[in-house]
Amino acid sequence: MAARIIYNPTAGNGRAVHVLESVKPFLEKFDVEIVETQGPGHATQLAQEVADIEDMTVVSLGGDGTHHEVINGLMPSGKAIFSVIPAGTGNDFVRMLRYPKALDQMVDTALRGPHQWFDLGHIDGQYFLTVAGAGFDAEVAGWVNQRKKQGNGTWVFIRGILYNAFGYRPQPMTVTLQEATRSQNTFMIAIGNTQYYAGGMKICPEANPHDGEFQVVWIEGISPWQVFPLLARVFRGSHVSRKVVKTFPAASLTLEGPKALWVHADGELIGHLPVTVKTIPKAIRVRVGSIEQDAP
Repeated sequence: MAARIIYNPTAGNGRAVHVLESVKPFLEKFDVEIVETQGPGHATQLAQEVADIEDMTVVSLGGDGTHHEVINGLMPSGKAIFSVIPAGTGNDFVRMLRYPKALDQMVDTALRGPHQWFDLGHIDGQYFLTVAGAGFDAEVAGWVNQRKKQGNGTWVFIRGILYNAFGYRPQPMTVTLQEATRSQNTFMIAIGNTQYYAGGMKICPEANPHDGEFQVVWIEGISPWQVFPLLARVFRGSHVSRKVVKTFPAASLTLEGPKALWVHADGELIGHLPVTVKTIPKAIRVRVGSIEQDAP
């Protein structure tokens, strides 16, 4: 067995079932094992079973939540090579991988494409691939994960934003970075290992999973009516030019605030404040469509 495909049949509100059937004809020439998850947390267990096999390719067939579980099974060993076949709601991590659009070529890349070292985030015992944070976006993530994810990924998250915008109140948060502490009333704070979340929102436009740092995006306490002009900008990443948005790089930071506030990572609710978040540079190899020339 050269590869294990960990398949989540519930990903994308059942979309993964159709994706698996579509890719099966392209898998016949590969030495692969397909294993199906049976419930929350099972993808982590299935990844742990092969985490210590050198150069084993472990493919997550699902969405970003499935990828989150698989990565947490593969780490901290980091011996296996990680890749994905996207079949979820947001599919944000795959945006960083430069995979070909054609399904047969995508499968070929996921199983034997070139690999590149990626940083991971680590937050109170869990690893994450994309973005972590607290505040409004964590509330939206919780709302989305409690409902049937009908429609495309972007629309699902926009519905969550519209539903929660007028009921959410900014909260006091404190960030400690290299012994310097700052507090302010906060709408949300996003800690990006990669650029995208919530179905293509470019929340951390300068985040680079090869540079050993996060891009932190801190949005001060804003009114519900200020949410929508920012939302129009976030798909281009131009929201970071607004006065209410502060950005800075960080390899690690501590985030404090009301203990009832949820924290999310890869769109999954993982706990409450306070948390310490740090970068794990070159944590795992990931199969990509092409190697970025400026990556170390």
